[in-house]
Amino acid sequence: MTWAKSHARQLGFGALGVAAVAGILWVVRAQNERSELAASQQLVAAQRSVGAGNLPVAATDLKKIAQQYGSTRAGADAKVLLGQVLLQQGKADEALKELEGVGTSGPTAASVHALRGAALEQSGKFADAAAAYLKAAETTILTAEAESFKSDAARAWIAAGKRDEALKIWQGIAANPGSVLYSEALLRVGELTAK
Repeated sequence: MTWAKSHARQLGFGALGVAAVAGILWVVRAQNERSELAASQQLVAAQRSVGAGNLPVAATDLKKIAQQYGSTRAGADAKVLLGQVLLQQGKADEALKELEGVGTSGPTAASVHALRGAALEQSGKFADAAAAYLKAAETTILTAEAESFKSDAARAWIAAGKRDEALKIWQGIAANPGSVLYSEALLRVGELTAK
């Protein structure tokens, strides 16, 4: 008690410091929540433009969201959607540039890898596209989606002139009779092994 009385001034400053830090953290958190909400609302509007087929407007809106709110979840989603829109417009190089800044972890990782694969394939970089598709297959937790990405990789390997790599993928899928792509895998194995 005597120590507290003799150090009352320092304790008062300490309490003020703790209160100031708590206040700053509260303000920052509230500002982040407002940013996330604004980004989400703008993302919904841009998604409507995509749904309506107005891709140039959607691309412009998505670029603004990505630049202004890039650190938010909606900002990252805007970058992924922008990549899709640019691919639909045949702008593979721009799509790749936009997707560079998108992280490859979390729930959108498989989609990001698959979009990169599609952009690389559109650019004629088939071996790189196959590698990106295989990364998407490794990342997803959905079996059917993984097999779909693997089939995309096989297509890219064939375009790259690496039929043996494509054959390995199709043989792996054909080894599973429960696969959604089982019939197609049998057909592709037959095509690739025919002399």
